[in-house]
Amino acid sequence: MAEAQINPAILTWALQRSGIDALVLADKLGTAASRVESWEAGERKPTFRQAKRIAEITHVPFGYFYLPEPPTEALPIADFRTVGDDPVRPLSPDFRDIFNDVMRKQGWFREYRQQHFEEPLPFIGRFNGRSAAADIATDIGRTLRITGQDRANCAGWEEYLRLLIARIEDAGVLVMRSGIVGNNTHRPLSVDEFRGFVVADPYAPVVFLNGKDAKAAQIFTLIHELAHLWLGESGVSNERIGTAQQHGGDVERLCNATAAEFLVPAAEFRARWNNRIGFVAQVREFARMFKVSGVVVGRRAVELRLAPWDEFAAFYRAEREAWAAAAARQSSGGNPYKTSAVRNGKLLTKAVLETAFEGRMLLRDAGSLLGVAPANLRKLASSVYGEE
Repeated sequence: MAEAQINPAILTWALQRSGIDALVLADKLGTAASRVESWEAGERKPTFRQAKRIAEITHVPFGYFYLPEPPTEALPIADFRTVGDDPVRPLSPDFRDIFNDVMRKQGWFREYRQQHFEEPLPFIGRFNGRSAAADIATDIGRTLRITGQDRANCAGWEEYLRLLIARIEDAGVLVMRSGIVGNNTHRPLSVDEFRGFVVADPYAPVVFLNGKDAKAAQIFTLIHELAHLWLGESGVSNERIGTAQQHGGDVERLCNATAAEFLVPAAEFRARWNNRIGFVAQVREFARMFKVSGVVVGRRAVELRLAPWDEFAAFYRAEREAWAAAAARQSSGGNPYKTSAVRNGKLLTKAVLETAFEGRMLLRDAGSLLGVAPANLRKLASSVYGEE
């Protein structure tokens, strides 16, 4: 069988980019690791069939393997991710594919708003890095019309998350969340890689949440990313509030502080905290009360000098183990139309459906944008509008 005259440097780049090594690739191809290593060294060449399969496995366009050198894949938003003091790994193909899909949808919605002569949203970039977290948090609450009583009225984390998303979309911000790339359940997103990202566009801002994260953690990420919008700063985040030193620069620290103050106001927290109650028991109670994770509550107690670091550190280690076990049990099933509305956000979904049903957009194009078969768009509409 004819050999594919691929560039071995591109093969090495593709493997590094996808986070797999020669042994893993060999196993997927049903060949020896030494053969893959010989391809990387340029001593031998894979067949066309093998090269195409490599492109599928590494999620790299087949034509890239014939380029003279690896392409530059600059991210159009800032990378605020951190792992302690160590450099973070390059963003994976899964992230890049979900990011490109979100940007395609964001671009459509931006044009849609401009065609409807909508004004730019006034809160994008309203504050800057020298602003106080409490001032930003107060302005976010005022804009979303969210109060402590709204939080108390919610039965749990999922209901509070839905309320926050609804109010944020009412303000004009697209909110999308998914735990997989497109509709492919074999390509789950990694919480260790990123928890969310945000695009601070004045006409079509978008917040994306990693749906693989716990609901309580998604709430914190949602407000963290919203703070990015108020600062006018686009970026991808994996906020690490369980570490002693918060890394990521001034922007991330300010966004974390804003999210903490919005979700767990310092004054209310201090008034309710009781040193006579055990740390873990009180953290659990406050997590239910404020509709955030126990880690956010524990960190808040440390920041406000109401509890020692070592108690929080022990609690955080136990929580990480519980998260890992819960993530392994997580299911991607459910109503496909409700899932579609969550992945795309109701704001975008309604705009696309409205445009398509008014004949200003082909049903084929609407289905492609929303990831739904054109024949099922009316079922999607019934699901979305039937919940109101």
